[in-house]
Amino acid sequence: MEIMNETENFVYSALTKEYGDNWDAMDKDIVLEKRQACNKFYNSRVIKFRENQSASNYNMLITAMISLQFWNQRKIKEPIMETL
Repeated sequence: MEIMNETENFVYSALTKEYGDNWDAMDKDIVLEKRQACNKFYNSRVIKFRENQSASNYNMLITAMISLQFWNQRKIKEPIMETL
């Protein structure tokens, strides 16, 4: 059963198309940078939605939430330790 709506599916599909699935590990610096950017985006969208509950602001808030969740769940590559 599909539980995401059309907007959520669109955002999640765009993220996975560009960056791969959540279980695909990425470099720590990239993931942390994306998390920070999404957190700022989310916080700004919450403020905008509180000011005006329009359909546009709602869709942007959904976009921000899906993006933040995507990057918060993203796996980070473990550093390769070299042995001497």
